This record gives sequence, C-alpha cells and structure tokens, in this order.
Amino acid sequence: MVHTDIHGVGAIEPTETDAVEYRLDDQLAYVTLTRPERLNAVTAELYGGICGALASASADEARAVVLEGEGRAFCVGADMKNHDEADRTAAEKRRYAWAAQHACRRVQLHEQPVVAKVQGYAIGAGAELALSADLVVMAADAEIRFPETSIGTFVGGGVTYTLPQRVGVATAKRLLLTAATVDAETAADLGLVDDVVPADELDEAVVRLATEIAENAPISVAQVKELLNGWPVDPSLAMTAEVEALLTCMESRDWREGVEAFADEREPVFEGR
Repeated sequence: MVHTDIHGVGAIEPTETDAVEYRLDDQLAYVTLTRPERLNAVTAELYGGICGALASASADEARAVVLEGEGRAFCVGADMKNHDEADRTAAEKRRYAWAAQHACRRVQLHEQPVVAKVQGYAIGAGAELALSADLVVMAADAEIRFPETSIGTFVGGGVTYTLPQRVGVATAKRLLLTAATVDAETAADLGLVDDVVPADELDEAVVRLATEIAENAPISVAQVKELLNGWPVDPSLAMTAEVEALLTCMESRDWREGVEAFADEREPVFEGR
C-alpha cells in the first residue's frame, strides 16, 4: 500500500516481513536484515520491514537501536537479479525509489539513536542505510562503496547530503564519481564511519556503544539527535533550539532524577519520562 508522508512523498507502509527481524533485548532494539542468501540485498518489502521494525522500537520505548545484517554482509544494495527480472511500470519504479528514500529517512529521523553494524559489505543502498544511522561501527575487514555511477544508476537515501556532512564535499565527490571501494581503515580516516574494530569484536563493540547511549536520559538523547539532524543552521537559531530543548528536559522526571543522583553521588535511573 502506498501513502503520502508529511512532505508529500509517496512511501510504502511499515510492514512485518521475513526479510527483517525485530527483537528487543533489555533496552536495545535490534533491526536485522534477514536475506543472507542474497547478502541482504534490498527490496521494497525489506524497506517496509525496516520501517515496521522501527515503529516497534518506538512502541517498545527502546533506548537505542542496532541496525544490522545477517550473514556475511551488512547489505550489498539493490537486488539486481530482482531488478533484472522485474518489468516495472514507471509508477512502480517511482514507488520503489521513494520506498528507499522513506526507509532511510525513517532511520535518520527515528527518535532513538541508531547504530549501524557493518560487516562484510555495505554497497550502494546498503551504504546509504548505514550512513542513515547516527553512528557506524565497521569490521576491520569490511568494505563500503557507492557503485552507482559505474552501473548507470544514482545514489539515494539522502547521500548527497549525508555523505558531505561526514567527509566534506570534495571527498564526497571523489567517492561518488569514482565509485571506488573503500576499506575500513580508509573509511575511518575519512570520517565515513565512526569506529573500526576486529571482525570478531564487532558484536561486542556495537552492543557496548549502544548500551552507553541507552544508559543516558532518553529525552535528552532524543533532543540531541533532533537538533543535530537540523545541522547546519544559523548559530542564533541553534541557540534558540537549544533553550527549548533544555526546557523540555527540565520539565521531565529524568531531569530531576539526574540532579538528585548527582547530588547523592549515585548512578541515575532514567525512565524516559
């Protein structure tokens, strides 16, 4: 089913699908792409599943979300076999393209921080999904690539905005125009990903980072994400937004808990209220 979001953009409805698994473990939500036989190549169904899983994370009031892929790869991008076999109309192509945009934007705007766990490959739409997350942790033997110009297609997921934010316009141009494969060490040097760890330590590193976020006050964390998602802005507008965010935090029970815990020299227990 197709609907129109608040920006007038057509998108698929959040769905439950075998292509995406959702689970909640303590305070962490896990959104897992489960097409390992296709290296988690994306389909419209998978995009809908991501949106559905994120809706579940919101309903469960998770403190942080881990976005991951099952098997040897995070996500190798579009399912080219599916593309080749499908005789799509112009309208169907447009719906598919917007489904990809909507899923990435849903990750970007999700109120809880999202940590992408990248093993094996993050290629094309997979790289776009990874960069939609707030933080990206990559295995040392993994690779990331935007191959679109080499196969006559084009990037999505807001990469023409998110990529320059991470690496600068000049480097973004080089990565997109050359379609070069980037190894983990180079990706970290460029600022394309946040952490690189040995492959056998990837799970532990991601959980540790997500847990570190989850231990903080949910309202404060959500306000940080919302304001930084609007960057860059005029400094005076940023200051005004920060005041409103602070006042929102100060009206919460968590703010009082944080103040009392500091005075009592103990760890705060936040409720997200």
